[in-house]
Amino acid sequence: MLIPWEMLREDKEESNNLLEKLLEIAAADPLLFGEVVRGILHDDPFIQVQAATMVEKVTCVRPLFLTLYKRLMINEFSAIEQPEVRRVVALLYGRVLWDEWEMKQVVTFLKDWIENDKDKEVRENSINSLQTLDMQNERRQAF
Repeated sequence: MLIPWEMLREDKEESNNLLEKLLEIAAADPLLFGEVVRGILHDDPFIQVQAATMVEKVTCVRPLFLTLYKRLMINEFSAIEQPEVRRVVALLYGRVLWDEWEMKQVVTFLKDWIENDKDKEVRENSINSLQTLDMQNERRQAF
């Protein structure tokens, strides 16, 4: 199923209803969730923000859905410079269980965002993800 992103650009009740339905379906259907994830890489900045927000909302309750997209997150999402998207994406990194090599990659660019990004919310969300990853690491080492 392709997502009618252009319909979501309209500021109408119909597009809001469609967005809510898509969120419900994406939370239950990993295939549709994949389409939403790919929306973060769309050419249109508005659609990128919409998709990132949808992914963030779904992964609040279904963080494991991100597991299939770890490479995409490391290679593609980390290169996104649009602050409105990066703010949301920064939160997603703390929701994934990374292997040792992946963790090094993620920590490196999150630290870079903390030190160099001009957007306060990007820095704060990166710090939150690093704290979450640190707690995960502590739990992993306890076993």
